[in-house]
Amino acid sequence: MTADQKLAHALKLRFGMGPNAPSNEQLQLIKSAIQKIKNPTEKDWADVVKHYCPCYGLYKYAGMDNSDLNTLLALAIQTTRG
Repeated sequence: MTADQKLAHALKLRFGMGPNAPSNEQLQLIKSAIQKIKNPTEKDWADVVKHYCPCYGLYKYAGMDNSDLNTLLALAIQTTRG
């Protein structure tokens, strides 16, 4: 599983999005927006994801993924930079 796939999965579980969300395009927009925020908070993540993903909060998954979103984003950025 790539860093982007891990991030997408964590976002989907954390913010209750559908099985196909976020799309690759939505994920890139989310990553770009979060990169512009110094030390993003949980609320920042929620606001950005809600802005780009209309299915935000429509699904509920059993169990919570407590992965650190900032760590996953760092891995995704690292992968992008090669």
